[in-house]
Parts: sequence; C-alpha cells; structure tokens
Amino acid sequence: MNKKVVSILACISMVSSGVFAQNNKLKGKDIGKSYETTRSGAASPVTGAFKNGNYVLPKSVGVPPSDISWEVVDSHSDEFNYSGKGDQFKKKWNDTYFNAWTGPGLTYWDADHTDIKDGNLMVMASRKSGTEKVNCGVISSKKQIKYPIYSEVRAKVANHVLSSNFWFLSPDDKREIDVLEIYGSDRDDHKWFAARPSTNYHVFVREEKGNAIIEDLNKQHHHTLPNEEPWRNDWHRFGAYWKDPFTVDFYYDGKIVHELRKEGIKDPEGLGMDRDSFMIIDLEDHEWRSKAGNKATDRELSDGSRNYLVDYVRTYRPAKAKEDTGLLKNGSFNDTSLKNWYWTKGATVSANVEANDGDIYALKLSDEASVIQKIAVNPGKTYELTWKVGGEKGAGVTVEVFNYPIGKKIISNGDWTPSKLKFHTGKKEVIYIIVKGVNKDVLLDSFELIEK
Repeated sequence: MNKKVVSILACISMVSSGVFAQNNKLKGKDIGKSYETTRSGAASPVTGAFKNGNYVLPKSVGVPPSDISWEVVDSHSDEFNYSGKGDQFKKKWNDTYFNAWTGPGLTYWDADHTDIKDGNLMVMASRKSGTEKVNCGVISSKKQIKYPIYSEVRAKVANHVLSSNFWFLSPDDKREIDVLEIYGSDRDDHKWFAARPSTNYHVFVREEKGNAIIEDLNKQHHHTLPNEEPWRNDWHRFGAYWKDPFTVDFYYDGKIVHELRKEGIKDPEGLGMDRDSFMIIDLEDHEWRSKAGNKATDRELSDGSRNYLVDYVRTYRPAKAKEDTGLLKNGSFNDTSLKNWYWTKGATVSANVEANDGDIYALKLSDEASVIQKIAVNPGKTYELTWKVGGEKGAGVTVEVFNYPIGKKIISNGDWTPSKLKFHTGKKEVIYIIVKGVNKDVLLDSFELIEK
C-alpha cells in the first residue's frame, strides 16, 4: 500500500467516530471499517445493469401524496411490529373506545378482542355469552389530532357482516370523518356491500343534555375495484388528506377516490370538519343492518380467518421541504424515483417509518444491489462524505469513492449509526459514489458530500 493511501486511511480512522452534526438522533459511533479499493482506470463504473432514476414504488408501499413534503406524526403512527399489547402499544393506544360508550347496535366493544401478532393489529369478534350482542375489538388513539394531516392504514378487511372501520371522531361526538367503512362478508346476499367500501362525513346536531342525536347530516360515497371484486380478498391502503375544515381528499391504494369540499358539507354552524379528533380502528355492528336480519352467526364469529387485520397506520403532517446540502443530490431519497441515482435490481425505497428511524423514506439495498451517483468536484480539494446505516443486525453495505482507492464496509448492529469518508480529489474533476448491499437488506439515509 502506498504512503498516500496509508495516510488517508489513518485520517479516516481519526474522523470516523464522529456523529452527524445535522442528525441529533444518531448518538452511536461509526462502526465501519475502511479499506483500500482495487478499482483502477478512468472508465465509469455505471454499466448496462443500472437504470437512471425513474424508479416506481409498488402500489403496496404506503406513502403520503408526493406533491408536498411531510414529516411523520409518531403519536398516530404504528407499524405493529411487536407482539402483544405491552408498553409499546399502550404508549399510543387505548384498547377501548375513547369514552364509556360500548358501541352501536349489537356491538359490545371489548379489550380482549384486539391483539398485536405477526406484524399486524388483529381486530376480532365473538358472541357475547348469553346475548345476541357481539364482542368487537376497538383501539382509539390516546391523543387527539386534526388537520393538516395525511393518515392511512394498510388493511385486510374482515370477512364479516360487521363493519371494518378506520375513522376520526371529535370528543364532543359532533364531527366524524370515515376513511373506511365496509361490510366485507362473503355471504351471497352481501356481494354488493363487500365490493363497496364507503368514505363518509357526519355533522351531528345533538341535545345539550344527554347527547342524543337530533340530526345526522352526512354524505356517503362508495368505491369499487375493477370487476367489482370484494375488497376482503387482498390487502389495500385506505387514507385521507385532511387539509383543512372544508377539504378532505380520500385515497384508496394511493389514488384519490373522493374529494370532500365546503359545498358538499351540510353544517348549520358553518364550521366544517374543524376540531381535534380521536383516531379509531374497530369492528362494529350497525343497528339498521342487524334489525334487517344481517346478524353475525356463531359459526362466522368462531372463524379466526375472518378477522380484520391492519399492517400499519401511518400519519404525516406537512413540513418545510428539505433541500439538499452539499454536492450530492437526493441523499435522503425523498424523491422516491431515485432521481440523481443509477440503480440496479434490488435497490428499493423503504417507507416503514419505524425501520427508517422516524424518517418517511430510506434507501433499501438487498445483497449485491447497488446505487451510484456521479458528482463533479474541484481538483485539489478535501471532501467529506457522510451517511447513516440501519437495518436488521448483520445487514451490510460498502461505500466507495471512484476513481479513488478508498472504501468503507459497515455491518449493521441493528441500530442506526453514522459513518463517513474523508478524501482528497487530487487532479480529479469527477467522482462516483458507489453504494452496494452486503448480506441482508440494509437501510441507508442522509448521504451528504461537502468540501472541507
């Protein structure tokens, strides 16, 4: 190894234990190991295996509308990647309704009918012993929330005559936004209902004493899949951008299915959907249906395969757009098309806010998958490349600067940790940052290149 490389590696060793100044959450040490690369020559490392930007997120990946910048609202977001309703669950949720009401119609909300298992919230139902009533699961947020937010669930609706729901209700019971309401039963006489979830709003006029409903002002819109397939057959995303009291856009599988506007809201007070609300996910019986004979049978209620499953709930609030600092572009992957990056198969964008350490997006690389960015630099200058690494324990990545004999390998310890490389450009005017996955899926974020 020549003296110049030895000197540079020693410099890297001295600076590699620092923490990113721009990321206060990263408190760990740089656990990467620097090495001398064997790359040589002036040819570009970009080959025919790489695509230039234009990555398209799969429809199953839950993300907020892409036309504005967002930040995660942690109090109303949960990936449900834990088991049971322990401290992690109790931090954000009640396994009851937000007040003493036990539910509409034959519903009897019961804490024993929700659980967290296999990465999902399970919302269940059973017969309440000795009655016609149905024990139903419900969770409600501990904190209230209101506009402007985008919130969505990825869910597999229940195969029940009961309603699978995702909704918001104000604590005074006067304003309700229903993002999802569907009767998903496979009964022959329920094909119409199982193919038509609804988005609704309600403005309730209530008695001052007793809270009885005087008038329910509402509007319901139904939405179908191609060929009117039942929604229970697959996982779907159900979301709403509650922009202001008179603007709510409803999204199913990432596409707008209904736009609620001021002219469509009947409200004697003229206030619209204006107040803080609890988030609710539940199963329930509706009186008008059970009175018409649409009652859950004991056989149906004893079948655990019919449960309502929720993979995640993610909530975001508009935020000031983060501009790239330094020379490297789209280093936080907020442009999910991987703009400015060349990428190979196995390079994807993670939207799992828990895995992403609270960020909306991160780069995810499988074993051998790569991304490359070409960057113009000034000759004779010192530069520092910084980034952070996450993913499950044992996931790895190599980061190299081409054409320059410096690289770094990091094996994740299961926590997000910072890393950096410092180098001198010599006579070079163009470099390539080469990032390659090693072993398991690795997560990367916050790439930045600055001249020192």
